[in-house]
Amino acid sequence: MPSLLRQRPRISFFILMLALVLISGCSTRHKDVAMIDDLLNEAKEKFAPDRRTAVFDVKPEQHGEVVTLKGEVHSPAMKADLFAFLRERTSVTLEDSIIALPDSALGTKTAGIVSVSVANIRTKPGHAAEMGTQAILGTPLQILKKRRGWYYVQTPDAYLGWTSGHIVMMTPEEMKAWSDKPKIIVTTELTFTHQRPEKTSQTVSDVVAGALLALKGQSGGFYEVEYPDGRTAFLPREMGAPYAAWLDKVKDTPETIVATAKRFMGIPYFWGGTSAKGMDCSGFTKTVYFLNGVLLPRDASQQVHVGELVDTTGGIDLKPGDLLFFGSRERPGHKERVTHVAISLGGKHFIHASADVRINSLSPADTDYSKDRDDGFLRAKRIIGVGESAGVKRLKDLPYYGSPHE
Repeated sequence: MPSLLRQRPRISFFILMLALVLISGCSTRHKDVAMIDDLLNEAKEKFAPDRRTAVFDVKPEQHGEVVTLKGEVHSPAMKADLFAFLRERTSVTLEDSIIALPDSALGTKTAGIVSVSVANIRTKPGHAAEMGTQAILGTPLQILKKRRGWYYVQTPDAYLGWTSGHIVMMTPEEMKAWSDKPKIIVTTELTFTHQRPEKTSQTVSDVVAGALLALKGQSGGFYEVEYPDGRTAFLPREMGAPYAAWLDKVKDTPETIVATAKRFMGIPYFWGGTSAKGMDCSGFTKTVYFLNGVLLPRDASQQVHVGELVDTTGGIDLKPGDLLFFGSRERPGHKERVTHVAISLGGKHFIHASADVRINSLSPADTDYSKDRDDGFLRAKRIIGVGESAGVKRLKDLPYYGSPHE
């Protein structure tokens, strides 16, 4: 017994040292994960600062001496950039379990074309989910993944969201073949196609301004058109135009922007809407400019970052077609928030989607003065005459909408 008692201090010391080693190892591993997590947040700000336009969902997990990265990123290129970024900043051993979109489960069909007049694109895969945006007939989409019958897609303005059953899946080669077909663009706000070249014949579907259909031929006063899903129909010629000819003529001028905007007067406000069936504020500005050959970003808080800043320090006296942005100003503890956008009619009058598409003024002397908008005015940006260096894209430079030299 005395011998055992003499050994107890040694045993206790050994247990204590073992515990310290284990605690030290756990602490080191915890620090590894925390450091990688901080680096991932930094990488997200660098590679995917706007979750509406780029996928970056990566989390670290500790497995012994290795940190496993799990989740998904927007593309193989982003994944390669991420690992290069991390390896420049840490010597921690990293294991790659990141999915680079498009998901391989899609196979080769990673492109799509909207096949209905207006496809709803939601923030989550479900009909009860919030509307994010819409894509109209003929809009090309990149398909990133599929879940329970819903497709996660990206629109030409880079917006991400989920849509269900209203797209034709294509391989990149099939998409190019579709893009190369001569097109008809619908130029009236809302109309219908028909089964025969007669306005009294059965309708095939409704179509809205900006929709694109393949041109098969002409019959009397009608264009014979083909849908992305293979349906054929007839569109009255006064309701559309050959896309290539339209694209050669269309111009974003103060006169054309204002005239197009006024065509939508009274259209009801609809959150996420981008067509004559209903529009939100940025869906309205986006549609007006699209019909004049310009592709704007989707949301007001994105549109504010394109174009040239207009000097309003001496008072608001804008040119027709300028974009006005509204929201809440930066103040201690609060960042600036851009929540609304409108199109200038010149001077202090503007047209915007608010309850419906309407005209208001920033001048208290006018009967259509809006104090709320006056109080919330942030800045104005000029789109007309501005080039791609300011973030303004034009349809003639985007071949996936259809060849401009058909």
